[in-house]
Amino acid sequence: MANWSELTKDVLGMIHGELSICDYVCFKAVCKHWNLVNKFEDQCRLRPQAPWLMFSGDDNSTAKFFSIVEKKIYKIQCPQPMIGKRIYVGSCHGWLVTLDGRCNMHLLNPLTGAQIRLPSVLTLPFIRDIYNLEGQITNFNVEQDHNHYSLWLKFIRKVVISKAPDADNDFTIMMIYSHWCKLAFARAGDKAWTPIISPYYYSDIIYRNAKFYTINYRQMIEVWEADELVFSIINLDLPPDVLLRGICYLVESLDGNLMMVQKEQNKWSPTDNPKNIMCTVFFLDEQTYKWKTVKNLHEQTLFIGTNQSLCLSTIDFPELKQNCIYYTDDMLDICGSYRYNRRHIGIFYLEDEMTRPIDHLGYHYWPPPLWLTPSLS
Repeated sequence: MANWSELTKDVLGMIHGELSICDYVCFKAVCKHWNLVNKFEDQCRLRPQAPWLMFSGDDNSTAKFFSIVEKKIYKIQCPQPMIGKRIYVGSCHGWLVTLDGRCNMHLLNPLTGAQIRLPSVLTLPFIRDIYNLEGQITNFNVEQDHNHYSLWLKFIRKVVISKAPDADNDFTIMMIYSHWCKLAFARAGDKAWTPIISPYYYSDIIYRNAKFYTINYRQMIEVWEADELVFSIINLDLPPDVLLRGICYLVESLDGNLMMVQKEQNKWSPTDNPKNIMCTVFFLDEQTYKWKTVKNLHEQTLFIGTNQSLCLSTIDFPELKQNCIYYTDDMLDICGSYRYNRRHIGIFYLEDEMTRPIDHLGYHYWPPPLWLTPSLS
């Protein structure tokens, strides 16, 4: 009888090239010999994937991923520090951004196990960490806020990277942080975060057209050059009923238009209430700099949350619901005190303005799940 573990690397490489991302996860787990094949650079290309939903695993070293397409859960071992001791504060290009209890930040690709250490949030000049008798960071004081916050409460809102890290580690990363939703950035290899001085509070970041785009709570769009981090402001003429309602997300449509999703969420409403979420979609007319309401996304669907927002084609991914918004609960301001509340996760249908659950997902609590597009790059 043939011993499958003794197949040559060339043969295994041919098999590997035909695998889906789900098959790849199983392929790695067969044995060490098979796992070596995933390190071949010329074999680490997969066709585009639908996002997975990441949530906490059964133990501190394991993460779980729910595939919407397969309606199946995958368990993946993650490297140290233990994934169960971290929270997820962003995902982009197949990489997670995680924060542990000592304020250490990492980029992590959970499929390959690769990770890159990022500057600690303690490098921001006005943050003072507070230790317990065992030398563990238990809290921090944000001096500009004149308040005392729990480590997980109101600190990192979102983190976005310009591109997937490569062999040269040439990327820039921008985050929204603190109770006042300020901006900071770092480049690959930096030892500290650089805060950006701005009078505004920020709601979201995306990376498009080789620039960072941010939206603040006045619904102003700012465009930041990734190399110099010099910004220009686009002044928008918005109707009064658009202002100061809910959370705003930026997303790029399939035809390259800039869109904004405004999500209003009732924190205290039961998660099974079909009216607990309300989403309104706008696209930016870049000739007049005005937002126009989108009534129908047609064969597009959106993914919003702590991830960099995504727009996908339901022609390419027929398992996804068209004219819908897949959302996660990224309201970290209530998670520190209400960890055991069910998270609001579901699908918002623009057609009837109702929310519905994701089939076979079940309920999830802490940390809040987020969308991750699996990638080997």
